[in-house]
Amino acid sequence: TPPSGGDKDTIPPFITELYPLPGSINVPVKKTQLKLTFNEYVTVKDMKSLFLSPPMEKAPKYKLKGKSVVVYFEDDLDSNKTYTLDVTNAIADNNEGNMYPGYTLVFSTGDTVDSMMVTGIVQDCNTLEPIKGATVMLYKDHADSAVFLKRPDAAIKTDDWGFFCLRNIQDTCFRMYAIIDENNNNKYEPESEKVAFID
Repeated sequence: TPPSGGDKDTIPPFITELYPLPGSINVPVKKTQLKLTFNEYVTVKDMKSLFLSPPMEKAPKYKLKGKSVVVYFEDDLDSNKTYTLDVTNAIADNNEGNMYPGYTLVFSTGDTVDSMMVTGIVQDCNTLEPIKGATVMLYKDHADSAVFLKRPDAAIKTDDWGFFCLRNIQDTCFRMYAIIDENNNNKYEPESEKVAFID
């Protein structure tokens, strides 16, 4: 009989190396590349789950290089700003499809890393069921029109339980919204998208 190949792989991949290191400061704003190296070959299952906050006009791109996922951007990053790259529900191992549970890489293009955080749950107002995959957004601009016209100053997607954690944000006053972002442009489209907000 041919060899069985051993037991089925049920262990998700794990990160062995990161660039830049978590909490790095003065990261270059031009041609920036973020590199996550794993202990085995991986694939990106859901590109939309490679989520950068604050969001840019064009979503992050990626390429696979050996056991690494290299994330890059078509536009320059802003100077003197803290960024977070969330990879939850994005990456799986190449053979068995075991999902990597998630990680958020934090870095700054300035001299400091913002350190405030806010958490919560997004629920359907009629059923109180949690909303998976909603985009929670923070705005320093308190005008009612900001959610229609501008990309947020910080954003994150909710997990399977509607939970979100917006980390490494500025110590300032924000307005908070959540939307079901059907077209992934990080703006509220009233004709086709649901919205939630805190007074």
